[in-house]
Amino acid sequence: MMPTKARHPSCYLLEINTRKILLDIGHTSVARLIDLGIDLHSIDTLFISHFHTDHIGDMLPFVHARFVDDGQHPERQHQPLTIIGPKTIQERYKKLREVSWPEPYENYPIKFIEGARNITIDNTRIEIFDVKHVEWFSSVGIKITCDKKSLIYTGDIGSDHPIQNLKKMAQNIDLLLIEAGHTKLVYNHFTIEQIIEIVRDSHVKRAIATHVRDTNLSVFKKQIKNCKNIILAKDLMKVKI
Repeated sequence: MMPTKARHPSCYLLEINTRKILLDIGHTSVARLIDLGIDLHSIDTLFISHFHTDHIGDMLPFVHARFVDDGQHPERQHQPLTIIGPKTIQERYKKLREVSWPEPYENYPIKFIEGARNITIDNTRIEIFDVKHVEWFSSVGIKITCDKKSLIYTGDIGSDHPIQNLKKMAQNIDLLLIEAGHTKLVYNHFTIEQIIEIVRDSHVKRAIATHVRDTNLSVFKKQIKNCKNIILAKDLMKVKI
């Protein structure tokens, strides 16, 4: 939640062939993408797991930056963007736009897809599923399958999320991006013990624990020292599936 020199809020760039999908876009994400030499216009799909600023804070700056940059290149058309997220994502985007981008005559082509559902983009299958995080808004996770490879990203997930459902969905997947935000069972965050259980029971090939606080690093490292297929996320980490 609090950016440091070494750690920044949630944002994961997934590259599938020529397609780029962004999984969450917390505040500071736009600057980080530019630092890495990523063309913002090359990203065609944005997934938002929930509405806390460390996961959605740069959504409007991302769209507005693309719009303004297009204005410097009259020969270039606005590249359509798909935004996938929980119910009310389009309504909340409009509210952000009203406050921070009030020009009514300016527009950017966005297709919104809300709530739990299954969709297909080209040859990529996407399953959006409900996640229990906090009770005052909806949260969703995403499962992406392409070329017989699969990935699940949960966003923030509470310890009382139905773990058997997650185990079933995660059977034999190649990569599980799942948060470990707490050292004990709490209503709004997962624990490293729960990740170990899912990886073991679902035969997950590799798991990356995200959202880990610096104060918990040493404890979590001890807990997973014998779990060779579980690693702790680091900024700028690259993983090939």
